[in-house]
Amino acid sequence: MKKTIQLQDVLTFLFVFVCFASQAQDEKFTMTQIGPEFLLAKPWDLNYGPDDYLWVTEREEGVVVRVNPTTAERDELIEISDNSSTAGQDGLLGMAIDPDLLGNSPYVYLSYTYLVQGQRTQKIVRYTYSVNGNDGSLSSPLTILDNLPCSNDHNSGRLIFAADGTLYYTIGDQGANQSSNYCNPNLAQVLPTQSEIDQQDWSNYPGKVLRMNTDGSIPDDNPVLDGVKSHIYSYGHRNPQGIVLGANGLLYSDEHGPNTDDEVNIIYSGKNYGWPNVAGYQDNQAYDYCNWSSAPNCQSLNFSSTNCHSSITLLEETDFSHPDYQEPLFPMFAVPDDYNFNDPACSNSWICRPNVAPSSIAIYESDAIPSWKNSLLVVSLKRGRIFRLKLNTDGTVVEGDTIQHFYTTNRYRDMVVAPDGKTFYMITDESGKTSDATGLIQINDLDNRGTILKFTLDESVSAVNLNQPIFKIFPNPATEKLFIELNNFSENNLQCELVNVTGKVVKTLDKLKMGINEISIGYFPAGIYFVKIYSKSESWYEKVVIN
Repeated sequence: MKKTIQLQDVLTFLFVFVCFASQAQDEKFTMTQIGPEFLLAKPWDLNYGPDDYLWVTEREEGVVVRVNPTTAERDELIEISDNSSTAGQDGLLGMAIDPDLLGNSPYVYLSYTYLVQGQRTQKIVRYTYSVNGNDGSLSSPLTILDNLPCSNDHNSGRLIFAADGTLYYTIGDQGANQSSNYCNPNLAQVLPTQSEIDQQDWSNYPGKVLRMNTDGSIPDDNPVLDGVKSHIYSYGHRNPQGIVLGANGLLYSDEHGPNTDDEVNIIYSGKNYGWPNVAGYQDNQAYDYCNWSSAPNCQSLNFSSTNCHSSITLLEETDFSHPDYQEPLFPMFAVPDDYNFNDPACSNSWICRPNVAPSSIAIYESDAIPSWKNSLLVVSLKRGRIFRLKLNTDGTVVEGDTIQHFYTTNRYRDMVVAPDGKTFYMITDESGKTSDATGLIQINDLDNRGTILKFTLDESVSAVNLNQPIFKIFPNPATEKLFIELNNFSENNLQCELVNVTGKVVKTLDKLKMGINEISIGYFPAGIYFVKIYSKSESWYEKVVIN
């Protein structure tokens, strides 16, 4: 964030444009919709149950359902009577299913919002699961942790089991220091005192990842921070809506950046991840900390996400120093300091922000798709796709850049990988904003609303064909004509656009044919262009030079 937005040159736009370009994929997937639209009402959390059903929390109504992935039949397990949701990120959120659900531990843990004297608060409750035939139910609620902070924004609320039987839970920064909460102090760097913990005062838990025993108590081996042991496992987080454990024992999370610098992190015990002082790397690029709540006349100021008021001290990222600071594993789509968040090539400023709104995260560890093994799968609301990050053998380094998959005109809320490693399930929002395949145009009319999408590996594509490129473009550089040779693609409706460096489409081919396609380019100004080839589910870009 800067006090004034500077103009951007052409190369800056090229950087972002190429970042969103999807790499050509060898694997092919078939997409199907499970059941009708609005099968789900405001879904939030998706689990693949040990009973081979898809378990989903419905945020606003406080309903937990099991969905048969073959028939789409809904089995409503419970409607929580005191669940309260009056905003976009409160209500019934995270769900953790005991791994021994069908054995000796028939328990499901839920996090939901309720009202105390008219004020939002959050609690984590254990329920007992029972089933008679295809009819299941959750009953016998036992609150394990109560009076957790809650807001109308950035509650996060992901809940998962660890291998040692403890629970991890994410709490966002409550939207402090932005939008309608811009005068609220951001507590992500604030740690509780011993007195607060003794009194079970969890008010300084925003912006943290918590770790607890299944009875809600504090594990003996939790970190001691500023002399105090609490539920806090790590801190300095903005809105960590995704959390997953790898078979290697590492805990991974993704979180929303402010306008840029969405983060993927390895969550280490006792580490400080920098927010709100740092977003992404500590590089003084595109983000500075404008602490609106520090202004004595905050309520009289008009909030801006891109301009800091002259009365507020603007802090550079390198002004922050902490001995336990931990850099992200991977900052997504960072941009330079002079990036123009109001570029005219974008349909509006929201689309111009390079953040992708990561809503959850999964890990791929199966042998079913060898090239995917040891990959993180970052789920996006804003870009309607997942971003795959290939990890090294130890799972501590991202190798290469993001690879995009499963584009649709939807907002993906959560995903799971089926045990076969060949099937992926996504739950979609009922409404909201997303982008077209280029990431430059805002889309409000979603294709598959409030439902479950299934992406299945197409094993009919032979290994020989997988090693052949889908297309090649020649010559490059080109002068009068550009040729696209199309091979090995099963979809019929493959389209093509020529895009200049400002993001403007300068030529369109409605449909590509198998074999060689010709584009006349003699009348275009010399320079750098991008050939965009796309279907309904995938897109590819390749840079070309016209002389």
